[in-house]
Amino acid sequence: MGGHALGDLIMSHSTAGQNANGVGLPLVKCLVWDLDNTLWRGTLLEDEEVRLPDEIRRTVEELDARGILQSVASRNDHDLAWERLERLGIAEYFVLPQINWGRKSDSVRAIAEQLKFATSALAFIDDQPTERAEVEHVLPDVRTYEAGRAPLLTGLPEFSPARVTQDAANRRSMYQAGFRRERAEAEHGGLDDEFLCSLDLRLTIQQASEDQLARVEELTLRTSQMNATGVHYSEGDLRALLDDPAHDVLVAGLTDRFGDHGAIGVVLLERLTSHWHVKLLATSCRVVSFGTGATILRWLKAQARAAGVHLTADFRPTDRNRIMEVAYRFAGFSQQPCVECADLGEGGPGVQRLHCVPASEGISETMRVIAPTLGAPAAESVHECYGYRVECSFDSAARPVVEGFFGPAVDRQGAVGEPVRTIRLSIAIQDGPMVVPVNPPHNLEVMTSDPIVIDTASSRCVFDPSAGAGTITLARADIDDSQVWGRWMLERLFLYLICRSPRSYPLHAGAIEVDGRVAVLTAAAGVGKSTFTYWALHRGAKLVGEDILARNMDEPGAVVWGYPRALYVTPEMIARADLLQDAQATPIEGGAKSRVTVPRSLEDRLLSRARPSCMVFLVRGDGRQEVRELSASEALDRCREDYATAKSEADLKAVEDDLRGLLSGAPVWEFEVSGDLDESYDRLRAALARLPVPSTD
Repeated sequence: MGGHALGDLIMSHSTAGQNANGVGLPLVKCLVWDLDNTLWRGTLLEDEEVRLPDEIRRTVEELDARGILQSVASRNDHDLAWERLERLGIAEYFVLPQINWGRKSDSVRAIAEQLKFATSALAFIDDQPTERAEVEHVLPDVRTYEAGRAPLLTGLPEFSPARVTQDAANRRSMYQAGFRRERAEAEHGGLDDEFLCSLDLRLTIQQASEDQLARVEELTLRTSQMNATGVHYSEGDLRALLDDPAHDVLVAGLTDRFGDHGAIGVVLLERLTSHWHVKLLATSCRVVSFGTGATILRWLKAQARAAGVHLTADFRPTDRNRIMEVAYRFAGFSQQPCVECADLGEGGPGVQRLHCVPASEGISETMRVIAPTLGAPAAESVHECYGYRVECSFDSAARPVVEGFFGPAVDRQGAVGEPVRTIRLSIAIQDGPMVVPVNPPHNLEVMTSDPIVIDTASSRCVFDPSAGAGTITLARADIDDSQVWGRWMLERLFLYLICRSPRSYPLHAGAIEVDGRVAVLTAAAGVGKSTFTYWALHRGAKLVGEDILARNMDEPGAVVWGYPRALYVTPEMIARADLLQDAQATPIEGGAKSRVTVPRSLEDRLLSRARPSCMVFLVRGDGRQEVRELSASEALDRCREDYATAKSEADLKAVEDDLRGLLSGAPVWEFEVSGDLDESYDRLRAALARLPVPSTD
């Protein structure tokens, strides 16, 4: 495959060759340390102990934070020296260490070659004048420093970049990921596309933020082979485009299973009425072999086609960007004139105006593309769910998902329960290879992990409980599949949050309100709780929830929260009544049931929270048995598997005390459900009529 060039990772922090003092002295890209009496005090093979001075540790850490790589060239026993670096807690800072008994110049040369750096980009520090002289003689471009100057290096201009971007700060980890990637490629014996698919490549395209402008400017300045025009855009130019609503300044980032490649591409796009004008497309040379540039072009074409516009692109041939011209031509761009684009006029000197009528095609078979819908700003809304205030930001294409799961938005200033618990969710849309979604692992390990990760192979949710925020990356093909985003992702996410909190707990139960009285319904598997709940809704009851109820112990009043926006019923039951026949239904469990989104027409019969009047354990029977009273202890025994999940002993005691209090003023019944749903509903309604209607205060 070839071409995953690590050398291209090093970019100028600002104007090429300048440092913080504006001096034209080339910046050092990698500092190579000797060990004995240089990095540490003492000789490893002679002294009982070696010591790392605090000022040396600070120098190592500061150079790393500035994006300057560091390595080692030492005459020593490799295993002993590396073990000591690990004990001192600094081994991670050094890439490609050369610890052997050979010449220091050979070690420094090997480091430069593996990094694909010119030797002039390296510096060498050693306490021995003879070692420095040997390196200077063989590699005269390498700058050398006496060991005593180590604490002063961070003050020298050649070690002081004018600006440190986020990518620069992450440079070492990006290189280390690159080494692992190269080893994996060398070991891979299959086809190139097979290897690319194995990398789990994820291309993220987003509107540039203010703190990304320095890196975007860097990409316009430093990418030459994959730069369509060679035009440099300053931070001021980019900021002006950011402030113009007709322009998009898009920055592309790439990750894979080995790590983060950082920001690797930029698109400057002007959205006109009849066409969109790509003023600049530039990508980093190090991701050429991944097909990133071609993927960005196909994504742009898909966006333009959805918007019903043509694409034009500026291209200015240089002696180095032939590969970008090939990418445009393969993407269907040509110099054929277009009447609809005539208002654009001629390009600048040497600039070709390329034109493309977007056709329907796939975006990528080897990488996932997470990107916004152009021309449609991200939407925001606030919802309530299980007692949480949910602040959503989402791509416009995800609106059906947000509205389908959460229902209507609530007042942004309104409280949701007392006290308010707030979480933030961001929902992005993903294109790329078609992947069949699978039911993700659903267990205690997933529930209690940090972060919570719910991955269906096609879509993924990552939520940080400590920050109260998460991201859902939804495959475009999954937008119409409520099993993926509803049952497998969002419903489980809220269940996990309820279980993890020491101050809340779930009940595997539904709830209905009949004539002002609320019955909490629970049952063993196979009894037909879902079917009975659906039939109660059909008969006129209000729905609080069908599958999971949640109790927030810090909320005053005997209140439980439900999720009334979905039902799980068989196709036969849906057909028995016209209540849900036009609702969105997604087959689950091999088609045995469907997840049905409750339609807006029933909005006035949906309750997200309620005060229980009684708790009802449904059992199968012929309906002859009278309602049987149960004690609160019996109720706790039957529900313990639900509410005890992920709870410590202390938390469990608090939960049981709260549940006893919740049931103290509400009877607990065992109730037979017969095959005649109407008869069963009428019997339950008659039993509930004997209970007082709870106050609404």
